[in-house]
Amino acid sequence: MKRRDFLAATAAAGTLRALAGAFFAGATTTACGVSGTGDDTQPLGDKLPTGDYFKQLGADLGAAGIGTPRIMIDVDRLDANADVIVSDIGKDRYRIVEKSLPSLDLLDHIRTRTGTDKFLLLHLPFLPALLSKFPTVQVLVGKNQPIAAVKTFFDGLASNADRADAAARVTFLVDGSTRLNELVALATAMQLQLQVGVEIDAGLHRGGVRRPSDLPPVLGGFVANTSAVRFMGLLGYDGHIIGSPAGPGLEEHAVRAAYRAVEDTFSACTSIIQSQFASLWRSDLIFDSGGSNTFPLHHGGVVNDVATGGGMLRPASYSNMFIGALQPALFIAAPVIASFDKVEIPFVNDVGQTFEDGNKSVAMYGGGWAAVFVHPRGLSLAPLVSDAENMNLVPNQTLLVSPGDTTISPGDWIFHQPRVADAIFQFEEILLVRNGRFTGDTWKAYPRRY
Repeated sequence: MKRRDFLAATAAAGTLRALAGAFFAGATTTACGVSGTGDDTQPLGDKLPTGDYFKQLGADLGAAGIGTPRIMIDVDRLDANADVIVSDIGKDRYRIVEKSLPSLDLLDHIRTRTGTDKFLLLHLPFLPALLSKFPTVQVLVGKNQPIAAVKTFFDGLASNADRADAAARVTFLVDGSTRLNELVALATAMQLQLQVGVEIDAGLHRGGVRRPSDLPPVLGGFVANTSAVRFMGLLGYDGHIIGSPAGPGLEEHAVRAAYRAVEDTFSACTSIIQSQFASLWRSDLIFDSGGSNTFPLHHGGVVNDVATGGGMLRPASYSNMFIGALQPALFIAAPVIASFDKVEIPFVNDVGQTFEDGNKSVAMYGGGWAAVFVHPRGLSLAPLVSDAENMNLVPNQTLLVSPGDTTISPGDWIFHQPRVADAIFQFEEILLVRNGRFTGDTWKAYPRRY
């Protein structure tokens, strides 16, 4: 080997060792049991099930002859969360956000448990299945849609009767006069009256009428086109407020201040409707806001329709500021396919001895999910050879680092808590847990993806 080639190879190996060393030096273990750098998971403490719970589920999966990654819902924990949410919001004010609960079976269970017939939907291709499955529900579309998407939805319905039924049960959103005029033209062409609300910018700044002073021209369009569109109310999502910047110890104060600004925006908009557009005012108007992080704040203000979805399953990414009573109820289980008595990284063969003395490694079936490890405790992704989250979604395998005192081998299972409940979307079948055991019962995820 030429000297310069040798020096280059030596430098590269040194760089790899340095990167691996930095990874291990910076790794920390959170209350969820995940090891890694920069993890933003909220500590859940005793809200997570015990190690014995996960061991029993692993045994149940093995006894059922299952050998591939699966997603699981603990129905008892789901029910407890549903009870907490509805007790706080009130059955008459609660709206189910289907996006974070992408399973008609799951939605049916929550609908029955909570007693609500109101949904918030974000992706129009899912709407036909929702309307067909639940003939009595009312659906609020949670964002303004391109007119081509709305037209495609109606064109896909089989008959004029189906189109009339959908028009009576679905409320679309507009963010200004242009979108409203498009819906007026579509409604006129179909000879139907569409139900339409207005999205307002409550501070998130990603859509909606930006200022209350911009609202009158939009409301004027409703007054001028009553045969084509019926005004249904306002939606202003408050998802930004949980991230309000604040100094140490002032986080909740900052969030509550941001929430008051949301309330002020709603109050200003409703005052405009009452004072300037009295013909549009009705007692049944929808004033929708909320989210899983913030639903407990919505008491006593203008908002009368509070939407939340993922909180039913309490994934890992939510803040504990206001929803500490909710329990994790959604887990991904993946089998171990190989185990090793040390950690070896390609091109840095001595990294195990240098940086990971006493630790082991395991190869896990699948991986790449946006999730944190919850059992066994102390697992972390092996450095340099592991993909980032959401990069390895077609199941392959993942190398993990395990503490030396953890007994783990092929036949065992590794459990994750997804960061968001949308993880269900990556699986076709949901395994159900009751009384801490896999029952053999299953639900199906949505039948289509996009």
